[in-house]
Amino acid sequence: MRCWNLPMGCMLSLGKNMVDRDLADPRIWIPVVGDCNLDPMGRITSTSAVKGTGSTTRGWSCCKNSCSWSNKAPVDSPVISCDNMDNLGANPARRDGCDSGGSSYACSDLSPWAKSNDLAYGFAGVNLVASNETAWCCSCYSLTFTSGPVNGKKMIVQVVNTGSDLADDQFDLAIPGGGQGATGGCAKQFGGPDVWGAEYGGISHREDCDTLPDPLKAGCYWRFDWFRNADNPTVSWEKVTCPQDLSFVSGCRRNDDPIPGQSTSTPPPTPTKSAPIASGTVAQGGQCGGRNYRGPTVCVTGTVCTFYTEDTYYCLPDPASTRSTPITTVPTPAATIGQPWDQCGGQGFTGPTKCKDSVCKSMDQWYWQCQPSSTYVPPASSTPPAVSSKPATQNPVWSFTRPHRTPPAQTPTRPSTQPPTSTKPNQPTGTIAQLYDQCGGMTYQGPTRCVQGLSCVYVDDYYSQCQRPSKRSPKFRKE
Repeated sequence: MRCWNLPMGCMLSLGKNMVDRDLADPRIWIPVVGDCNLDPMGRITSTSAVKGTGSTTRGWSCCKNSCSWSNKAPVDSPVISCDNMDNLGANPARRDGCDSGGSSYACSDLSPWAKSNDLAYGFAGVNLVASNETAWCCSCYSLTFTSGPVNGKKMIVQVVNTGSDLADDQFDLAIPGGGQGATGGCAKQFGGPDVWGAEYGGISHREDCDTLPDPLKAGCYWRFDWFRNADNPTVSWEKVTCPQDLSFVSGCRRNDDPIPGQSTSTPPPTPTKSAPIASGTVAQGGQCGGRNYRGPTVCVTGTVCTFYTEDTYYCLPDPASTRSTPITTVPTPAATIGQPWDQCGGQGFTGPTKCKDSVCKSMDQWYWQCQPSSTYVPPASSTPPAVSSKPATQNPVWSFTRPHRTPPAQTPTRPSTQPPTSTKPNQPTGTIAQLYDQCGGMTYQGPTRCVQGLSCVYVDDYYSQCQRPSKRSPKFRKE
């Protein structure tokens, strides 16, 4: 069979070969990439892996994302994953927490946020008919909503998951409280009361967000604020270069995706390579990977190559050798004093037990952590008491002890322990701040009053934000 006058990019099945006609010379047939569909008139049309129209859904399963596994795509590092207390640094090879015996989950950092009234950033799972997982993992797509209350608004999403159960050209937006699906992953990760709403679709009202674990609340509120509680709007979509904000938060950037504003003619500075100790292995604390890194990548026994930044991985103690507990991603080989958020004690721990500008607090029998306190003055000795070798009979109250990953030079719209850097000029003190605008903080000189119905909510010493009032939420306890 031969078909003529077809759109370039449409595949025709001629025996076992997938070919198309060269429009410059009808006698020549060439291999192409694409797919074939029929329109209502029975005519063949072509689909594309770079732009098209499609649909959306929402969900937040808490399960490990598909693109968090190694070797899924040509990227500098897999998408970040977290342990059951939402701490960064889970080994990419660690089993999905939604599977039996697994302990790796999606990080709350992958929640959506508003960049402006008409633009938002976020993450999604996809199924693109003319593409595949190798091509879409950590790729970015600009979505223009074409229906519902967000008609005309735009959202740029980075793909972090593969939706095997999605329809063709469907984007499943990662929205906390949007439905945990049949796996029940959020109940497995957080325990506590059932606050997750319907299996598909999730919670129904904004006040229901108040009952979610703290790190998921902001993304849940986003659904009812910026997203206007839109229910699966349609979109027109187009593949775009990933904004640095998205790739910074996810920890993943494709090797074929240029960094905006960076000339490819000037190579980036060569990172410092860790010296191998024997047979190409890297000592604990040494560098073992990262963008443009070309040194040894095999860590000594008992350590694992762990993500730290896009440019650096370090050989750190493998948390999987003990159990799933909060871990630090800051390399501190041969340290004599722990930094804030470092481990400082616990059964089997042999590192430093003194903390700098922080206090060593017990999380459970396996893990003590240096937690900052503005009023705490470290004594001469802050060694935690000995812990029992008996198995724990009760897990601790779930608590969130780290800030979200906030892109550099960006005023955060989510809690951060670092002073935010705002690119907005100082506003006259006589104006009134709008929803999600800054309204206070050290060195801040802008408006401190919020529009009626909003409250100026303290985030940290450097940042307060106009937010809608929220109710107090129940505590979560691992069961």
